[in-house]
Amino acid sequence: MVNRKTKKQNKGYDMKVISVRRVAKVKQGGRRLRFSAMVVAGDRKGKVGVGLGRGVDPRSAIEKGERKAVKMMREIDLIGDTIPHEIEHKLGAVQVLLRPARPGTGIIAGSSVRVVLDLAGIENVYGKLLGSNDPIASTYCTYEALLQLRSERVLKRMSNMRARIEFKKQLDEERKKKKAKSRKKKSKSKARSKKTKKELNKKR
Repeated sequence: MVNRKTKKQNKGYDMKVISVRRVAKVKQGGRRLRFSAMVVAGDRKGKVGVGLGRGVDPRSAIEKGERKAVKMMREIDLIGDTIPHEIEHKLGAVQVLLRPARPGTGIIAGSSVRVVLDLAGIENVYGKLLGSNDPIASTYCTYEALLQLRSERVLKRMSNMRARIEFKKQLDEERKKKKAKSRKKKSKSKARSKKTKKELNKKR
């Protein structure tokens, strides 16, 4: 099961915990409980990394997994808001199929595949698990599939993909303008509330 807890970092990336497992080792002194946590880190702008951390408690396991995920963050070749071409990757019993999608489609994928694609900054893509549903293995498989994407050779052959890049730039600019407008409205509303408070205090 995918854990939906999210940590927004001030370090320039977001982090999500895919799974936390309890591992019991039987030794001479008895059972020793430890925990493993699968963590995905990404800046939603083309960089993503995955890491599996182990610790005595869930918190330490998540922290170690986050450090490993940040170290493994790599740049992915994207075309605007989607992947440049279809790719199928197999890792052990897990097999992942990724296909580019039209604007407005969104991320059509489930389980850990969706989390990796989302933190990588891919907005429109089809994802399908063809093998095992193990969250840890599927996370690694999706990550390796994204690293194998190549955009340069696709851009040379496909002119419509270049239009996707320009379209993505336009969307980003529109989003920035909307954010700036919302900030201005909030600042104006705060200023008005302060004025009304001052006027009420003077009347009293």
